[in-house]
Amino acid sequence: MNTELKMIKFNDELGLVFGFAIVCLEDDKPYYDLQNEHIPENVMLKSATNFMENSRVAKEMHSGDDIGTVVFAFPLTTEIANALGILTTKTGLLVAMRPNEGVLSKFKNKELTGFSIGGLKEVEYEEENN
Repeated sequence: MNTELKMIKFNDELGLVFGFAIVCLEDDKPYYDLQNEHIPENVMLKSATNFMENSRVAKEMHSGDDIGTVVFAFPLTTEIANALGILTTKTGLLVAMRPNEGVLSKFKNKELTGFSIGGLKEVEYEEENN
């Protein structure tokens, strides 16, 4: 589940950074991350469930110690978006991370424009139609 994507917004008062931790589809096409990997929506949903139940770790650029926690997560699949009437060109896992003050400062100073969650791909998978 390691990925790094552009930060969408931060909230200084609450110390939160918002963005996509995982992108599955963009413009109805499979999205490939910086490691040239595509994560299907059904795999993201299963992985995100496990991540939120057992980890919720935030990392800085995929490495080092924990720098905060993921406090909100919303799995935005095509099916969920359609059911809720959400129009989007991108699907995946939306998160709000609360990084430590040092990392939050890097977002404010635009030293960091992306973030990562602490997760690992454990097995190879095939895309399912679920």
